[in-house]
Amino acid sequence: MNTAAIDLRLMRSFLAVARAGSVTRAAAELHLTQPALSQHLRELTALMGVALIDRVGRGIALTHAGERLFARLDPLLAQIDLVLTDAVDESRTVHGSLRIGAIETYARALVVPAIASVLTRHPQLRVSVRELPAAVIDRALSDNELDIGVAFSHLSSADIDQRTLFEETLGLAWLASSAGRKRPVSLQTVARRPLALLNGDFAMRRQIDTVFAKANIALDVRVETANVDSLMRLAENGQHATIASRLALPRGTPLAWAPIADEGLTRIGALRWRKGKTFSPAVEQFAQALAEQIAAK
Repeated sequence: MNTAAIDLRLMRSFLAVARAGSVTRAAAELHLTQPALSQHLRELTALMGVALIDRVGRGIALTHAGERLFARLDPLLAQIDLVLTDAVDESRTVHGSLRIGAIETYARALVVPAIASVLTRHPQLRVSVRELPAAVIDRALSDNELDIGVAFSHLSSADIDQRTLFEETLGLAWLASSAGRKRPVSLQTVARRPLALLNGDFAMRRQIDTVFAKANIALDVRVETANVDSLMRLAENGQHATIASRLALPRGTPLAWAPIADEGLTRIGALRWRKGKTFSPAVEQFAQALAEQIAAK
């Protein structure tokens, strides 16, 4: 008996015929043609090496071997169906842990509110959010230390896939008599301000330096920091302006913000993940909540 060649397709066909007592009815239930179902029965009989079904008039009758096979196989296949169904249901359940890496601005303005929304619906989920430079996020994704990242789309890595989330323009933020969004300002206007900027470890700082160097304009950088929150505090103190995403401005800030009129200071926020990795239900829920946060901004 060649048991290795007996697959679920043949067993399901046998069980359907045994239950229905008719090849015609069983074929209809399985959405097969009668010749195809009859072929399955012949294959199973040949592989088993024993008769399982007798033709009786227009119907069928199980042989002794067929009755014994049906009695033992029917509950086993029902259990297999249950296991398969449970596996699918489990794959759609939001549970376990979710590890997110995001640049500081996106983490605070978008990721944390999105996670709060997800946890309202799925309180059993455990989430870790790490504020990291964009290049570090990609390395952590490649090393499987993060499940998903929110950073810039222009970073190049053969190990990373991405989905564009939005496009934004960097702007000048400063303490003004009236807060809010102002008209675009030129590179020259920015250069006349004493500035506090992120240090050179950050992709945004390198982007800023590249644009001003290309325009042959020197910046008056008085302070360098390692986080955006410090930039906002320095700017709110009134002695320095800064260059930042509008998303970085704290709620209720007295700072004014104006986009800088140069295409080189635009950037695209993206959802990034390790190439070939399938999104878990938790990641899918997070991505949906993140899109809702972006739409609300």
